[in-house]
Amino acid sequence: MVQFVILLITHLAQLVTAADRHKIVYKSLQEANKECSLYNVPGGCLPRCVTQITRDWNDTVGMSPVYGRFFQPDPNDPCSNNRTERCIESKSSLIPPKKTCLRASESVQCFMDHYGEINMTAPQFVRFTKLQDVQLIFECAAMLGYSSKEQLDALLRDSEFKRQETRCVFRCVMIRSGLYSDSEGLNMPRYYVLCGGYEDGFYQQAAECSARLRKEVPCDDKCTLAQRMANECIGVDYETSIMQSKGNTVNTIYAIQGSEVYNIDGQNANSNVALTSVQRDKTINIENTNSDLNKFGDTINVDNQP
Repeated sequence: MVQFVILLITHLAQLVTAADRHKIVYKSLQEANKECSLYNVPGGCLPRCVTQITRDWNDTVGMSPVYGRFFQPDPNDPCSNNRTERCIESKSSLIPPKKTCLRASESVQCFMDHYGEINMTAPQFVRFTKLQDVQLIFECAAMLGYSSKEQLDALLRDSEFKRQETRCVFRCVMIRSGLYSDSEGLNMPRYYVLCGGYEDGFYQQAAECSARLRKEVPCDDKCTLAQRMANECIGVDYETSIMQSKGNTVNTIYAIQGSEVYNIDGQNANSNVALTSVQRDKTINIENTNSDLNKFGDTINVDNQP
């Protein structure tokens, strides 16, 4: 199943048209290598730089399994994925967490040794960062006529998509990020990258869900159809958008004050909280655990709880 998905992603990457581009980014490993060379990255840290550009490496969680989209797996080798995972787990257990460059390099080597033949020249889809997601929301809201603080605040608070305006902004974000089109529906190969891979059978499950919704939702309600496809066909198992909350989990909350955007990422109660204040001339980052976070004027206070 994994090999089939990788082959499908590689094939579709070559079929992207100019009309489908919008904000979509495709990069090859060759392009990422050239980009890193411009930054004078030390040789031992080059694999980490490259896989950060392709959004596959994270110093905390390690290598994403969808890094395999840059490889051509052998369809007759069903064990390549398991061997790669075992190799990465073995290497990670021996390398201290602070040696991030070495951990990234060894993870790349595991893919090269066990997963398949590397393809340096084929561009592949690169998922957006959360900051880019925020920009897409603001751009879509502005294009649809929602640009005041009150309108934006109402949109961002509508995590259950009760308002048609929110559903239409969400549809715009999905289209501009290359995850959806009215004619084709959900772009599953790109969602595969966004979600970090799927369980076996997920494609069929999503296809059946999409077909059901096309019958249930009136054909002239494009915004509701797009939003429900993302939430019900993918969001039930995977996070699909910063505008979505699932269960008692709040993925991302954005509060707008003048020229400042406050981004709070949390998982659930008593979990790590990260706050980023993006302003014209500075960025403030705070990470905290089991705390209440309050902002007063230009000062950010973190009150620790016992």
